[in-house]
Amino acid sequence: MVPRFERRVIAFSIDISALAITMLLVGLGIQGKLGLKYLLVLLVFVLTSIVPLILSKGQTFGKRIQGIKVVNLDDSNTKTYVLILRELFKMILSISTFGIYSLVCYFALTEKGKSRTIHDYIFKTKVISTLKRDVKKREEHFLGTSESLKKKGL
Repeated sequence: MVPRFERRVIAFSIDISALAITMLLVGLGIQGKLGLKYLLVLLVFVLTSIVPLILSKGQTFGKRIQGIKVVNLDDSNTKTYVLILRELFKMILSISTFGIYSLVCYFALTEKGKSRTIHDYIFKTKVISTLKRDVKKREEHFLGTSESLKKKGL
């Protein structure tokens, strides 16, 4: 199942939130040597963006929370080095364009109706939903379909 783009945006926001907070603290609050500040930002980036890809095969913290995963086009697990290169490419473009890259990805997705962004095309990957929810079961449990309401004729 192809996840909605909003889930991808939320996952990306979760992934970069720790990095953004660290950059704010380093820029505004933490006093010290410049090299130490860069090292701290790099460490947080590696711990929040790279290490989860190595440990969970295609899921960062944000993707895990949103129930999505990066896989090859044939739904097989993507090699770890491809995941890392894909993540670095996405982060560099997102940060260097001040978010314009994310807007371009959004319009590319809404035009074609597919959940593949530019970095997915470059690295020959796609994002799939890992949630096991069945749409019909969710609709059956909607208001008015419980057994007690059915007995009352509602």
